[in-house]
Amino acid sequence: MGGCHNGEIALRNLDLRSYRNAHHWRVEETAESLFFIDVALPNPTSKSMESLLRMTDQCHQRVRAVLDIGSEIKDKERQHRVNTWLYAPGLLAKADFARPDIPRMFYGTVNSAGLHLVTRGLDWDDPIVFEGVLHEVIHFWWADQVGEAPSLLNEGVAVYFEHILGVDAEKGRETMNNLWQEYTCKAKPGFLRRLCKNDVFWTEEAAGEPVYEIGGQFVSFLLDTYGLPSIKRIFLKSYFDDPAIPEHIEEVIGEPLGSLEKKIALY
Repeated sequence: MGGCHNGEIALRNLDLRSYRNAHHWRVEETAESLFFIDVALPNPTSKSMESLLRMTDQCHQRVRAVLDIGSEIKDKERQHRVNTWLYAPGLLAKADFARPDIPRMFYGTVNSAGLHLVTRGLDWDDPIVFEGVLHEVIHFWWADQVGEAPSLLNEGVAVYFEHILGVDAEKGRETMNNLWQEYTCKAKPGFLRRLCKNDVFWTEEAAGEPVYEIGGQFVSFLLDTYGLPSIKRIFLKSYFDDPAIPEHIEEVIGEPLGSLEKKIALY
């Protein structure tokens, strides 16, 4: 997956509202979105920016289709006008995430104000940006329907559907499976329950462990075995820092997490 996952946490913890209120914005309206473009960005009407606007609209349409979101959309107007904020790279310094050792990066996050996107050293039509936007659009529509759960499931849903909607879905699924096998060879039994804790998930992610893909493989197994409505029920019972998420999963699925670990190894 492109981009830097820790950047999402950095932006989540930043006071984005204060930044937005203190800056000026150009507004571009498309069929699906209202784009607020930081005036500090160069060439706001460039071809790369036009590609981003067009591609983001396509992402909204494809994501709603794959998530089976139709007439039940809670806010009909939002289907056509999702706020998308494009920030200048200077935002990263305010997030204390301006890493000179990684000059080409994409960062994104989602909250009630919409999608928040920033790049450094990348054109807006770079494939890494497109992958990252798709990831955030999945987060947006999934949360719009069923809210959030701890990061293992939040990111697992986004990674799984990102692979499904990517250029090579089969390769994406193979990648998730291979990383699951590599991770589980060294992980102690009970790792799924541990990764349900956000602090453990993000600590392992910061250490370079493929926990995004572990979540993606977990979601892949749940979808294939129990179906999309079951995963939605888990989310509807939960919230972002929910310490009871293992119990919610076990209640909906009807099996302990330890049993699921063994089944997924043979999946």
